[in-house]
Amino acid sequence: MPEHIWLRPAPARGGVGRPAEWSRAQIVDVALAVADCEGLAAVTTRRVARELGTGPASLYRHVATRADMIDLMVDAALGEYETPAVTGDWRADVVAEHLHRVRYLRSRPWIIDAAQERPHIGPAAILLLEHTLDQLRDHPCSGRAKLEAVGTLSGMIQTYLRNERPGKGVLDTEFVRARTELFIRAARDGTHPRLADVMAEAAPTSDESDDDQLARVFGLVLDGLLGPRPS
Repeated sequence: MPEHIWLRPAPARGGVGRPAEWSRAQIVDVALAVADCEGLAAVTTRRVARELGTGPASLYRHVATRADMIDLMVDAALGEYETPAVTGDWRADVVAEHLHRVRYLRSRPWIIDAAQERPHIGPAAILLLEHTLDQLRDHPCSGRAKLEAVGTLSGMIQTYLRNERPGKGVLDTEFVRARTELFIRAARDGTHPRLADVMAEAAPTSDESDDDQLARVFGLVLDGLLGPRPS
């Protein structure tokens, strides 16, 4: 199998033969535009070549496969992500950064689709990992525990966003209403006593939005994986 694109040297400029008609950056910019407008499924080497007014063969120097294209696209998109300011409180900073990341990914839902096809291991993803680990640098837990915590939060984000409706990136009112009604009916039908007990105790906090709830759960997960805040 071909070596992963991030382990291969970037194509050299010049050299023997006809020079490349398009740069890697130009190809990726067009692919990003297609994905942002139409989703990941619309991105193919043929489609990107057509948008550039050329044939697929002219792109192979930079993107030999669609997998190469996706890796480059995700890295470019994550490279545009700006992390929020830090406060020095590791727990608050990690929670805030991951909630901020959720909101960014909502604006580009194709990145979550790409994650199901290709894990993010490019330079930009590694920089994001470095940023989170820097927030945890003074925590006394082991490096393994820190990596497990970061991986768990990343997995939560992907699952959470996949369960949100595509497009606007939020649960639409029809879905919320239907889910609530089905839970209420199940709790009242006498055959789901545990669900009835939980729903009786789990009245939502009136001032807590969906994102507030997600941030609270992020914090609880960090507490469970990393332990209480150092004194």
